Amino acid sequence: MVTYLRLNVAAGELLVVELSHPAQLWCEAGGVWVTHEHSTEDIQLYRGEHRQLAVGKVLVEGVGQLCFCGENLQITPASRGSLRTDLDPAFA
Repeated sequence: MVTYLRLNVAAGELLVVELSHPAQLWCEAGGVWVTHEHSTEDIQLYRGEHRQLAVGKVLVEGVGQLCFCGENLQITPASRGSLRTDLDPAFA
């Protein structure tokens, strides 16, 4: 089953995500910086862009609306600041 997790990241917020399975990250609005623990370079995503992410810890900063999606998606989000999440496992 494909699961989707939508997140709104606010200015000054650091989102820490632990991915237990590979996932796609879509930037639906705004722009964010993404750092993966197994990568030596940061990724910038802007509205309409996406990236495939491997298992591991991911840091996200910026201002935007994001959507993580994948099979057997298990995400443990934590943040510095407020975080709003909407989990919709039946989204198609």
